[in-house]
Amino acid sequence: MTTENQAPMLRDVFALANNAVTLTGDLPIADLTRMRPELTQTTGALHYTISGHLNEKKYPLLHLQITGELSMVCQRCLEEVTQSIDIDNTLHLVANEADLDSEEDEINAILAGDESPEKIVGSTSFDLLNLLEDEVILSLPQAVTHDVCEKTLPTAAGEKPSPFAVLAKLKS
Repeated sequence: MTTENQAPMLRDVFALANNAVTLTGDLPIADLTRMRPELTQTTGALHYTISGHLNEKKYPLLHLQITGELSMVCQRCLEEVTQSIDIDNTLHLVANEADLDSEEDEINAILAGDESPEKIVGSTSFDLLNLLEDEVILSLPQAVTHDVCEKTLPTAAGEKPSPFAVLAKLKS
């Protein structure tokens, strides 16, 4: 097993798995370009570990761990909220898109009571930065909010007239 720190982001992921390489490092939050509109701060970093290995059937796997915190906008009160990131996921690398549709392995895993890892198409110049960002995006809730918002948005002043008030006038 080989361990590398702050590895280049374009890698041969099959070689990572075949050689049992572990990559660790810090991913600057500013590098999460697709997430920038949702972030209130782009300082800091997320810590990641990417471990390649072969399972008992010699299938190449990538084990991802990503931890850290993101500062985002609460969708309820529009104030800043800290969203914790704690990802632990395993991906099955396949050589081409045709292998993504192979259901035989999934059926065998289900029958054996195992959970089959999600399949992704690997390559010799795989963009690990995009993979890490994809995993972070997929781990976020649909709407990031505080558990309990301290501040609520103001409502429109005054009471709204009842739409049935006109009917009450007609009745009398």
